[in-house]
Amino acid sequence: MKKHFCAPGLGALLLAACLMLTIPARAAGRYPEKEHLPVDFADMEYTGYDGAALRSALSALEQIAASPAARTEDAEVRAALEELYGRILSEVDQLSTQSALIGIRYDANGADQEAADESAALSQLSVQLFDECYRTLGLLADTPYRDILERDAGPEILDELRNYQALTDRESALYEEEERLVQAYDQAMARPAQVIVDGQVWTEESLAQARELDDGTWREISALLEREQNRAAGEIFLQLVRVRTEIARENGYDSYADYAYRESYDRDYTTEDIETVRRAAKRYWVPLEVRLMDALSERDLRALDVRTRAFGDDILDAVEPYMERIDPELAETFAFMRQYHLYDIAPSDSKLPVGYTVGLPAYGTAFIFDDPYGDHQDYSTVIHEFGHFNETFHSAEHDLWSSFHIDVGEIHSQGLEVLFTAYAGEIFGPEGGRAFYWATISNMVSSVLEGCMYDEFQTAVYADPDMTLEEVNRLFKDISEEYGYFYEEDEEESCFWVEIPHNFQSPMYYISYATSALSALDLWLISLEDRDKAVDIYLDLAAMGMSRPYRETVEAVGLRDIFREKTMRLLADGIQDRLAEEAGERGSGNLSAVLLGAGFGGAVILISAGTLLVCWRRRRKQAAMARAAETPWEIP
Repeated sequence: MKKHFCAPGLGALLLAACLMLTIPARAAGRYPEKEHLPVDFADMEYTGYDGAALRSALSALEQIAASPAARTEDAEVRAALEELYGRILSEVDQLSTQSALIGIRYDANGADQEAADESAALSQLSVQLFDECYRTLGLLADTPYRDILERDAGPEILDELRNYQALTDRESALYEEEERLVQAYDQAMARPAQVIVDGQVWTEESLAQARELDDGTWREISALLEREQNRAAGEIFLQLVRVRTEIARENGYDSYADYAYRESYDRDYTTEDIETVRRAAKRYWVPLEVRLMDALSERDLRALDVRTRAFGDDILDAVEPYMERIDPELAETFAFMRQYHLYDIAPSDSKLPVGYTVGLPAYGTAFIFDDPYGDHQDYSTVIHEFGHFNETFHSAEHDLWSSFHIDVGEIHSQGLEVLFTAYAGEIFGPEGGRAFYWATISNMVSSVLEGCMYDEFQTAVYADPDMTLEEVNRLFKDISEEYGYFYEEDEEESCFWVEIPHNFQSPMYYISYATSALSALDLWLISLEDRDKAVDIYLDLAAMGMSRPYRETVEAVGLRDIFREKTMRLLADGIQDRLAEEAGERGSGNLSAVLLGAGFGGAVILISAGTLLVCWRRRRKQAAMARAAETPWEIP
């Protein structure tokens, strides 16, 4: 098996990585020392990156490392190597930051061609330059100057550098083709699907405005539009599956799923290990979702959306006071983010439908990008993304050596969401607070089910990369039904999976939403019994960053092992007990009759199970799309 480090590409944005710098240490600070430059985002200019300065530093270091002078300890040689190493780190920071800036421009301007070309070119250059960095720095691994790398990267990196094999021309071509296809998907989804029915051209926009259509005709046109979008994006997906299968085989794997688990995400569990979680999700968590449907109606959510209709700084204003109540350092970071406008969360017709956090390591900061929905999910997104921002902002690992254990990274975001449920009533009032509270928990449960579902779907596709699009659509329908989705009797295929960007941009990522949501819900259950303990666990997780793998990290902070079926059952039982407790406090054992829970007051509304199921499935799809639009930081 070849060992490759991950070089950052634009198609999958980096979440964390900042150069270790210095600031005055706080007496009680949890985080490593690091400088955050006071630069407004508006003053961060995209200048491009040609790699000349980085390659010059690498060439100079290679000459010294390969010379007899590098065989023995010498103060002048050491000083020269340390200076060159510092220049290399600084240049990589510039490369990563410029990559982030063009990525933000690309997403803010509807994937326009100029930004797309810039993004693709810089992505390919990044792969090449990181490859050159690892090959050159590896020359120090067996010299008296190995400690120059060891102090930043750790001793285990030296072995990996010794075994590092440069990308072959074939691999480079495959990665380039993968990036091209991902951009083709972005552009395909940015173009509205069109169909012709009885001589008239229809799009989703024109269909939404056609109030004169009867229900049958409306459904027929809607289905045709969905199938057309599935056809356009699905053909790209099939090409991506074939390209990624070749990437896996070049690296000694039979399946891309196994390759991605190990090489892209460095997980400390396998595709076989996760089967236990998926089985338990179907057994215990699909019924749990039905219970949650009883506790929260579509009417609740509509009322919440009306109450929470706000954008941009208004949402930040509402959220900011509660950061201080969780942790003063969290509040300081939030204030820094706002002061220097390190976010773009305002609505815009030109934005791609994505949301993410990306590191800006040259400035020691990060940036939040989001295309808002205009409803309560925007508050959740801000809280979620700030969890990523806080970790990235404080991370002292450098891009060259950083470990992106994304299952841990998603606890940083989802964990902050569940801690914020304690303030829902204060932010949104009694009725809105109760709805937001349970909507947050419901979204976590959906994350468990969606994460397992898409992971099972993608694993099956990559196990049989010669599937036709029709076979893929049928496969998704069959798997999604096991996770609680339902379809009309005459539907043989399901097409909407193409709307989930992760299926195209970052395969095998989605399971991290499930694993992390399970741990976040574990944290929430702890918070109901001991708030201070839960906050301490969360802050410890944030301070640990993403340097350690998921199972090791959750064990270190005292959260439960989700790979035991008993844990999956106990977590589901804990949530159901909270629902039952709420119903009991209202004097009702009928959860379908509970609308406004304990502490939130209000009336009771009954709704038919069939109507609620339809509403909930639509909401689940929206939640899945919202979660999937968060651009991950996995890199080819």
